[in-house]
Amino acid sequence: MAEQPAGAVPLAVGQSLTESLTEYVQLTAVTSAGDKERKQARTLRCDPVGGDHPHGEAACRDITAAAGDFDRLPGDAAKGVCGAGSDLYDPVTVSATGVWDGVTVDYRKTFPNQCKLRLRTGSVFDL
Repeated sequence: MAEQPAGAVPLAVGQSLTESLTEYVQLTAVTSAGDKERKQARTLRCDPVGGDHPHGEAACRDITAAAGDFDRLPGDAAKGVCGAGSDLYDPVTVSATGVWDGVTVDYRKTFPNQCKLRLRTGSVFDL
């Protein structure tokens, strides 16, 4: 019999990995410049923090503060305003899919630029 890695939790018969996690989201950010598109994707798990998100602790904290409602993320108030170039239209479309506190998450929104995205979503989509 193979040993499970430390901290592994066995799944119930017929249970998928995403069903076993109560706080799991796949995050993507797509930026377009002319005819080129750049897509970034990261996985975020919380409680305990895991996945490949570069700011997992902060992202989990923000999603928890919003009770899993991505429209209510606290954002990054420290940024204040975007400043010069804040009206530049360089759209960024973000999405989050997964499960948060047992509820399915399916969020998608387009922001006018990276700065406005950061102001509204903090580090959650800083992928």
